[in-house]
Amino acid sequence: MFLIAGMLVGGAWTAYKQGSKFWTFMAAVLALAAMATAIVWMIGEMQ
Repeated sequence: MFLIAGMLVGGAWTAYKQGSKFWTFMAAVLALAAMATAIVWMIGEMQ
């Protein structure tokens, strides 16, 4: 899940550099969701 979040952050950065506000926002939101899911999943596995 962390790998997916990292790919989405890279996609958001690329979209930002190309000036696409919509795709920057979409990739950033998806990256945040993937990162939050990965953290919750990791915490659940620790217990």
